[in-house]
Amino acid sequence: MKLGKIMIFVSDLSEAKRFYCDVLGFPLAEETEKSLSFIHQGCDFIAFKCAKESEIKDYSQTARSVFVFEVASIDETFAELKNKGVEFLHGEPAENEFSRYAALRDSFGNVHEIYESKVKK
Repeated sequence: MKLGKIMIFVSDLSEAKRFYCDVLGFPLAEETEKSLSFIHQGCDFIAFKCAKESEIKDYSQTARSVFVFEVASIDETFAELKNKGVEFLHGEPAENEFSRYAALRDSFGNVHEIYESKVKK
């Protein structure tokens, strides 16, 4: 078994295109009436239209799936995304034994993280 697709549900495809393309920088591969496909290394990254947004409650204390996007510099990316209006759940990047990271909210209540690995490849 392997991870074949990353799929996110969004209530507004125009806003999803703005957030994931313009703010996070994923190029658009394809657009249909019900979905957007983004260019992403690895597995497919797709946004599907849904009826309503999700709520952020007890993040990291409640079971959920989270996209964790690797970045070259957590400090630079954190500052760049804050300047673009991205709402972070952390006031500044946090740290664990293997990375520095920060959780962010998309326009629909989905939570993702950006991270910089402490282990250099």
